Amino acid sequence: MSNLAHLSDHVRIAFKAIKLRKQALDNSKAIENEFGIGAVAARVLAARGFKANSALNHFIEPTLKGGLPEPEGLKNLTAACELVRKVVAAGDGVAICCDFDVDGLSGGAQVYHFLRTIGVRCKVYVPDRFSDGYGLNERIVRLAASEGFKLLIAIDFGTTNERELILARSLGMRSIVIDHHHVGSHKSPADVFINPNQRGCGFADSSLCAAGLAWYMVVGLRRALAETKPLAAKIEARSYLDLACLGTICDMVPLVGANRVMAKRGLEFLTQTKRTGLIALKIAAGIKGDVNCSDVSFGIGPRINAAGRMVHGEMVIELLTTDDPILAKKIADQLNNLNEERRGAEQLVKERAVEIVQQRGHLPAGLVVWQEDFHTGVVGIVAQRLVEAFYRPTVILGMDTPGIYKGSVRGIRGFNVVEALAELGEHLLKYGGHAGAGGLSLEEANLESFEAAFATVCATRLQGIATEPTAEADTLAELADISPELIVELRRFAPFGMGNPAPQLLLKNLKVIEVKQLKGLHTKAILSDGRRHIAGLMWRQVNHPALVAGRQVNIVCKPDISTYRGQVELQANLQAIELV
Repeated sequence: MSNLAHLSDHVRIAFKAIKLRKQALDNSKAIENEFGIGAVAARVLAARGFKANSALNHFIEPTLKGGLPEPEGLKNLTAACELVRKVVAAGDGVAICCDFDVDGLSGGAQVYHFLRTIGVRCKVYVPDRFSDGYGLNERIVRLAASEGFKLLIAIDFGTTNERELILARSLGMRSIVIDHHHVGSHKSPADVFINPNQRGCGFADSSLCAAGLAWYMVVGLRRALAETKPLAAKIEARSYLDLACLGTICDMVPLVGANRVMAKRGLEFLTQTKRTGLIALKIAAGIKGDVNCSDVSFGIGPRINAAGRMVHGEMVIELLTTDDPILAKKIADQLNNLNEERRGAEQLVKERAVEIVQQRGHLPAGLVVWQEDFHTGVVGIVAQRLVEAFYRPTVILGMDTPGIYKGSVRGIRGFNVVEALAELGEHLLKYGGHAGAGGLSLEEANLESFEAAFATVCATRLQGIATEPTAEADTLAELADISPELIVELRRFAPFGMGNPAPQLLLKNLKVIEVKQLKGLHTKAILSDGRRHIAGLMWRQVNHPALVAGRQVNIVCKPDISTYRGQVELQANLQAIELV
């Protein structure tokens, strides 16, 4: 496909390459026989490298005891908890500083709620996205010190905040960093540095997000403070999994290993949560019954993020830790309204950004799009939308401070965002992030030089990496294989997300019977193998060049059951379509 072909469809790529995972048929047969799993589901597991052994048993039925590594393996956790113990024993208070996204806020809420519950004086400080930008900052450090706190705990940032941590020490505060972002070669000036990416750690395959690390901090504090604060030992650490799973799911860490356990068990706790704020938030998002990953990703998560994107994240801490149902409803309704505002702002920025790319008429290895009035609270979402549209690493920037542009970066599979930004440091004032996403700021005068340098770095780093999107199917199947029983079986492999995507099936030689648009936003096609038919749904795309009545197609799909308006119907959520 030529570069310009990308520009013809700015919602989603029209054609994707279809690949089939290599299948180990012997393994699938053993899985089928020993675990009592159907043939299609067994082939999905075998294609993902599973064998009929205890590892597969842990995957299907993850438990906290069997699936989570022991807290002692997290480098410096014991030292961090001992420092908190000493501060608490001296009667001093703790300042908790956390990022303004779901991961930082759900991590900060856990540590704050635990310490507050056992009677420790503590307060949460959240940066203002617009005046402070990303990361720990001088304003917050000075404010915490002026309010008498002797310990500062930074959650979901701090790894690159050397200057601010040195300032904290000069103002009489000790510091603990709990972070998961890229670690450079420098030694952190924090008194205690917790980051699985640091040398000599690698805890839980270095995959935990800040909310997951904060949960381990609660586990450690529960033990360390048992004598100083006897109530600590009576609090169930697992009761914080409803919060830990929010960051785990929304921060797009791989949902395998420890993250899978946290997400799966956390969703169970979230379904039955007694937290007043989470109950109100579920009601505001229209979530009923069992909570799943989609409910968090598209319902709870965007509403939490809307606070930091549109106004300020501190209201989320209040929501997640309050016992007042009236206050909880008020904040949840506010978040609902802010989320609607966010959607509007996102749509405006996305449309303009796409227009700018199309006007250029060519597609470089990396996209950089800026405009002075781009709302910086939504640039990360828009960067992701452009990645979906053009499948290139993308930077979107807006201006909050005169002469300074702030923005977000999103990458494609195989492209490490923070490593790319590290190569571009001479153009930037500040940057940070991890493999899949990052943030940055730069002077207006450097925009064009950064754009050129970003494209050059991307061109080099994308060598050997596919720059056309692919849809990878787990196994070949027949239309007759798709049944309610199969879908129930595949749902046992949830929660789905990065590292554990929803199973995808390749169905060949289907005839397109009928095609229609739904609300002018989506496409529904009736597909048949001559004996059976199924509804194929293509979300957020109103046409596809292969979907024409009478044509024969191969599809990659995620099978599902629709219960729209009380009508139960098997459906195939289309991921890729090719003409036969």
